[in-house]
Amino acid sequence: MSEQTTEQQAPSKDEVVRFLKEQIEVKSIQLELQKLNADLAETRARELKALNFISNMTVAKNDVPQGTPHTLTQEDLDANPELVEAGLKVGDEVLKSETPIEEAAPLSEKPRSLKKS
Repeated sequence: MSEQTTEQQAPSKDEVVRFLKEQIEVKSIQLELQKLNADLAETRARELKALNFISNMTVAKNDVPQGTPHTLTQEDLDANPELVEAGLKVGDEVLKSETPIEEAAPLSEKPRSLKKS
């Protein structure tokens, strides 16, 4: 056998240039893919930030005091003179809750509670 068939031939200049051009193409595509992945990660982070913001807004709206609607009677006003001082009168709507709210206002303005006698 001849030496050329048993040994691998060194690549020609054209083959080396062709290989390098292919590698440049591959690396360019890889770089573009990395940029797209970075943009995607940034977009996802912005989306999570927006969802967190919306979630916090929703929770804040649900922090309104809860209670049972109640129409004030004369007995309520007699037992709770601070309601009269706050300008409430018989027939006004308030929220009756377990935790008293110190400052009373009409239901259309702010939820209220009555003190237990």
